[in-house]
Amino acid sequence: MKLRNVVLSTEPRGGKGGVATVIPMYIEALDLLGRTEFISTHNGRDMWGKFAPWLCSFFRCAGMIFRESQSQLVFHLHPGSGFCIIRMLALAMFLRGLARQHVIVYLHTPYLESYLKRKTWRWIFRTLIGLSSQVIVLTSYARALLEKYDLASKANVVPNPYRVHAPYPERIGGINGEITVLTMGRLVEGKGIAETVRAMSCLPENFRLVVAGDGELVEGIKADIEKYGLSSRVALVGWVFGQDKINLLSGANVFCLPSKVDSFGMSFVEAQCYDLPIVAFRHLPVMEVIRPGGAIYVDELGEKKLALAIEEASRLNSKIVWGSGAIWIDDSFGIRNISVRLKRVIDAVVMEAR
Repeated sequence: MKLRNVVLSTEPRGGKGGVATVIPMYIEALDLLGRTEFISTHNGRDMWGKFAPWLCSFFRCAGMIFRESQSQLVFHLHPGSGFCIIRMLALAMFLRGLARQHVIVYLHTPYLESYLKRKTWRWIFRTLIGLSSQVIVLTSYARALLEKYDLASKANVVPNPYRVHAPYPERIGGINGEITVLTMGRLVEGKGIAETVRAMSCLPENFRLVVAGDGELVEGIKADIEKYGLSSRVALVGWVFGQDKINLLSGANVFCLPSKVDSFGMSFVEAQCYDLPIVAFRHLPVMEVIRPGGAIYVDELGEKKLALAIEEASRLNSKIVWGSGAIWIDDSFGIRNISVRLKRVIDAVVMEAR
């Protein structure tokens, strides 16, 4: 029987943050194993976009099962956080409980530890995992969390895939003694972006900061820029894509994202492809994504501590060999390598059913 992989997730086209990057790369990795179909469960545009694609996905899955009755179907469910987990739980009940299909659940949420501490959410995860054929988590840290609550019997560690577009342009940062710090991600609590902005007040005048992203903290960040007199040294550029993102990464000297909430952190992966030294919080899942010697870690987010870490990271530039970051990322998270790891999980699912 021919293998057919079916990916269910938030619509990546027009998306922002990690999902817009990682879902197309999962599809690319699965395409190496057989034909892959994508079914959107959420497009996030409005209330209708939050529910209509999800409701339609039941009918699309049923149609797929009917049309591909002679194929070996494996459904790959990618829940995010919050209500998205409930939506995917309902789909798992339909696909696994009623349609008796193979289902692999991917736990991406950065709030896994917080969820597992709460009885109701722990029951939800236990049910979702129980319905699955296999579970994929992104880091060994996430697997250890599941083990703590006796939920790891089906868990496999497979990092997010990433397409390395080598050779990357050599970085052009540091013109006229200016040091450009780049931070990139959703402007929400826990990411450390607001703290990074405030840390600029403790850095020399030749340090400037570019903030790429948007979110609920944007107005507070603007107020801090005004309060600390940083309007000439901090630029808010919103979400960036394509050549604009390439220009930012190749023009930076340091990447700073002291996040306490990332479950993987695709921004760290992108930054390392450009050989950027990194400032990160000592958060175990993030540390699994960063190569040895490539980062300065902080244990607190005080302005002076962050400023010192940024200065120290800027001095790492002389020690990082150009092109070494892309090689490390490709070895660790390259499409072909992750495809092989996904195949092992899929083979285990199919063999178990025989």
